[in-house]
Amino acid sequence: MRARKKLAIVSALTAVAASAGMLFGASPASAGPNCASGYHCVFYLGINDSARHSYFDSDTDFGNDTFNQLTSRAGGGQVVHNNVDSASNSSSGNYESHYYTGVGSDWGGFLFCVNPGSSIDYLPSSLQNRASSLQVRGRTSIHCY
Repeated sequence: MRARKKLAIVSALTAVAASAGMLFGASPASAGPNCASGYHCVFYLGINDSARHSYFDSDTDFGNDTFNQLTSRAGGGQVVHNNVDSASNSSSGNYESHYYTGVGSDWGGFLFCVNPGSSIDYLPSSLQNRASSLQVRGRTSIHCY
């Protein structure tokens, strides 16, 4: 009897631990404004009043991308390269959005980053219209919007 009771207790504790792991193991989606879950979005002007382009992963060159969503708004169809005024991060895996001035594998100069679930509606003028690439990174110690 005693062995069965011990086995039942161990089984119950294992079940509780397994369910807790399922509840806390995965990061929930962090929703940034006007950006679908799992995506890193850039905007031609403001988050709520201009065209958007959504990235799921890193992109080393915005030169081949256009603001292809919400195209009836300002900036619809324009090239993303050096035309980003706002950004939003709806990462589903706790990833930061890091934006750079350069293109290619060297990423160029770092401009700014956006935390999961956050956004920057109208970057400071010194950062507007300069982003030309995106690196999606795990959490860092860099201060992000």
